[in-house]
Amino acid sequence: MTTCTVFDRVSHRITHREYTDEGFLKVPGRVARAGIQEYLARELGLDGDPNRIVRVYRPEDEVFNDSSLGTYDGATVTNDHPKDLVTAKNYKAVTVGEVRGPGRRDGDFVVCDLIIKDQKTIDDINSGKCELSAGYTAEYIEESGFTPGFIADGVDMAGEPYDYIQRNIIINHQAVVTKARAGGNARVFDHNPGGNTMPVLITTDSGRSVDVADPANAQVVADSFDRLLKRATDAETRADKAQAAADKASEELLEARKASSDEAITVRVKSISATQALARKVAGDGFTCDSLDVIEIKRAALAVAMPKRDWSDKSAGYVEAAFDAESDKDEGEDDKDGEGKPKMKPSSDAATLLAQLTQLAKDGATTKTTADAAPTPYQAHKQSLSGAHKQKGA
Repeated sequence: MTTCTVFDRVSHRITHREYTDEGFLKVPGRVARAGIQEYLARELGLDGDPNRIVRVYRPEDEVFNDSSLGTYDGATVTNDHPKDLVTAKNYKAVTVGEVRGPGRRDGDFVVCDLIIKDQKTIDDINSGKCELSAGYTAEYIEESGFTPGFIADGVDMAGEPYDYIQRNIIINHQAVVTKARAGGNARVFDHNPGGNTMPVLITTDSGRSVDVADPANAQVVADSFDRLLKRATDAETRADKAQAAADKASEELLEARKASSDEAITVRVKSISATQALARKVAGDGFTCDSLDVIEIKRAALAVAMPKRDWSDKSAGYVEAAFDAESDKDEGEDDKDGEGKPKMKPSSDAATLLAQLTQLAKDGATTKTTADAAPTPYQAHKQSLSGAHKQKGA
């Protein structure tokens, strides 16, 4: 068993404050609790690794017994812990207030009433330094074990392990500190039953300091909140637009990659080659065009084939339709007579007969008659006609 002087830490945040006519701050505060608390071995003066964690069990029957609770009455309040326990020798130098009345139980916590008389300490509390740390002596019994189990939502929960048990707790002082050991559930607090209310200042987005405890400033605070909310909404909108732009760029990049793939390039080359071939049909074999745009190739071919028409302002759909019409024309459509009607082309049989008759006419005109040769039917007919003519003349 070891008797140690310990600076404990417990806390609960200030909400409202009660001030006396002299300007002293009156607040009740949670200053201790039952259960497990962790210390460094060096804080308890233990041998071995000074930085090892030691789990100390504070039983309820020790924390809340009348003897221990009675030691809170008249305990000194200090701003941070003094180097030693408060005694008559250092009281004047370290005291900023006192505890009035014994401690009382509040759940797992001990609550007591504090009055802070030092202006600097009051200012520190108003600035957020509002946690409490008890300075006390206690006996530490080295005994490993588990705290009693408990039931939570109908389920039996096992207790927590500990290395030491704390007994015979005697309070010496309560220190106002920045960070308390027991966490955020044990800080200075009060119920503000009346008295003077000190201002609670905040700084708005415009840089103005406003007392939020004054109802007259409610609209100022509301306006500041609205402006901040609008900024957040605008920032979210900008973020959404930026994300949309990024998504669009990603989609365009994907499409560009597809367009630059080997398969896409092959299809495009075939399309351009086919268009160039049709363009030469429309504009003549000598037609050339350096463009790789199918529509521009067709536009250039139509400009050569029909130069009197302005093709520069024609839509892609118009160019497509006109080019298709020109490229679909049959080459034989140009063989028309003077009236614009298609010329009649003889069939193969008629052409053969015509050729024979032509040749027969040539033969009749050029064939010479000999004395030995028998006249042809054509010659005989011609001769008979000639003889009849002579007889009439005679």
